[in-house]
Amino acid sequence: MENKVIEQWVLTFDGQDDYIDFGKNDPDPVLSEGISGFTVSGWINPHSLTKEATTYGTRNVFFARSSDRYSDNFEVGVSPTGNLDIYIDEKFSKFIKTLGHGELTIGEWHFFAIVFNQGDITVYLDHNQYIEYFTGSTLNKATSPITMGGTLHNDIYFSGQLAHISVWNCACNQEQIKNLCSGLIVGDEEGLVAYWRLDEGEGTIVKNQTANIYQGNLFGNPSWDLTQITFLGESPAEEETKTNQPEATFNIQTAPTLSQEQLAEDINQTDQKKYKILTIDGGGIRGMIPALLLAEIEKRTQKPIFSLFDLIAGTSTGGILALGLTKPRLNTATADKLTQAEYTAADLSELFIEYGVEIFYEPLFEKILGPLEDIFLQPKYASTSRVEMLKQYFGDSLIENNLKEVFVTSYDIEQRIPILFTNKREKQQIESQRSRNLCAGFSLLDAALATSATPTYFPPHRITTDHNNNGFYTLVDGGVFANNPAQLAIAEAKMSSKQEANRVVDTKDILMVSLGTGSLTSVYPYNEVKNWGLLQWGRPLLNIMFDGSSEVVAGELERLFASNNPETTSSYYRFQTFLDTELEEIDKTTLRNIRELKIAAQQMINQNSQKIDELCSLLLEDV
Repeated sequence: MENKVIEQWVLTFDGQDDYIDFGKNDPDPVLSEGISGFTVSGWINPHSLTKEATTYGTRNVFFARSSDRYSDNFEVGVSPTGNLDIYIDEKFSKFIKTLGHGELTIGEWHFFAIVFNQGDITVYLDHNQYIEYFTGSTLNKATSPITMGGTLHNDIYFSGQLAHISVWNCACNQEQIKNLCSGLIVGDEEGLVAYWRLDEGEGTIVKNQTANIYQGNLFGNPSWDLTQITFLGESPAEEETKTNQPEATFNIQTAPTLSQEQLAEDINQTDQKKYKILTIDGGGIRGMIPALLLAEIEKRTQKPIFSLFDLIAGTSTGGILALGLTKPRLNTATADKLTQAEYTAADLSELFIEYGVEIFYEPLFEKILGPLEDIFLQPKYASTSRVEMLKQYFGDSLIENNLKEVFVTSYDIEQRIPILFTNKREKQQIESQRSRNLCAGFSLLDAALATSATPTYFPPHRITTDHNNNGFYTLVDGGVFANNPAQLAIAEAKMSSKQEANRVVDTKDILMVSLGTGSLTSVYPYNEVKNWGLLQWGRPLLNIMFDGSSEVVAGELERLFASNNPETTSSYYRFQTFLDTELEEIDKTTLRNIRELKIAAQQMINQNSQKIDELCSLLLEDV
């Protein structure tokens, strides 16, 4: 059989933000939990190949069911050397296989097919065949949208052209694969659930040629271009042995494959991106300072904060900021694009300006009773206004749906263990007696109320649960053990990198941005405090403990990042300003105090403008 050339319209993707979104519904289904056999095939013409990869290691992704927000189970892309990257989550392990001998050359059309059959994987690239194996025999659960031309997981896109993409609910045999690479496909074949010719030539919708209604919507600006595709006939080896081999065969290759661990190591040695971490200290109303700095970073980069970082963490008001910056915008036409945050940093800075007085509202009769009642009888403030305000911002949203990895700190005073609220289900730990990570079913509102329940200022926040014998988590501000959560964030980053790429990041792999809420400068002379008791030490002691714990972490990280190599100091950015006595209180919400905090933040920005520009340039790398 000779090769045949056809001329048709095809889609060209720019590798920047072009892709096709087929939505979260899976045709038939094929890429869903429990599926043990499927086939994906088509024609591909790479225009350029980069080393940028998802956290699974897949590069130049052109077909996927994965995203930053929902669960994933499939990615396929092209390695920089023209091989096929395949990521499959088959319940037992998350592996990537890289197969080929460099067949997928730039500027030429190539046939590919991926056949999954109960854990066995067979890949066809032009006339060559590769066989590999996965641990599990069925796919894991995935709720991400199916995309072509890129993946919404880390926003990795494909530069090139695609045509005649087909999806089957079975493991196709060699005769079926031969028909596919020869262009002998109609649309009504048994087992074929989706066939996109991608030859519409105009418009923003691609149609499925089978009886199933499963069309895709174009995003970005992929272009329609006229081209010629050469469908494959039989290979020379096949023609020579055709009389002796009635069934179609492919040249079986033994190309080396890369495990996920090997691939991650290879990427790290060549062009490894920095793992970018943002942490925000606790500090009550002083949280306005980091909020305004983050607003400045958004202004200079023209990017939302969540898109600039891999992990965002916070304590107390820093935790509220972390949750708000990663909360997705729901119920909009762009919700499935997974690129919209509900709030900007500027929006959240208004939280302190507009609602600070309500959060720290103290009735007149309590002001008259003064600090004696504050310290000995009850928390200084009721939680009513704080609950109402945070509910307005967070509603009933669940933390597991947040856009980027995030955690906030809290402490259970009955279990006597640290608690982290995280959006990563795979990190949930509910049985440890030393610390716990909570995710599934927990709301942003609960996380925000827990992380900001500062002792003596607010009552503990209680959450009903079946995790504990007493039926509750009784939580206070995480500042009691980690007012500066930067070191915790590094530990979480190492855990994430090991889970997702089987590689543990080191300080040389990290870009750390740590934001303080103002360092305290009040002096307590010995002769004044040597006879103080509980009444006098009450609130000053809390401020000293919070400030001291923040600064010791900042100092340790400064030495840690500087210890490896002098060049690594630029990978650690700590922004902090000194506050005089009048600005130290975490609950002082007078108009004058808020105005002075804004001035202090602006002065810090002005004094560090060059440093902020340098940071913004680093943050925009690989975005």
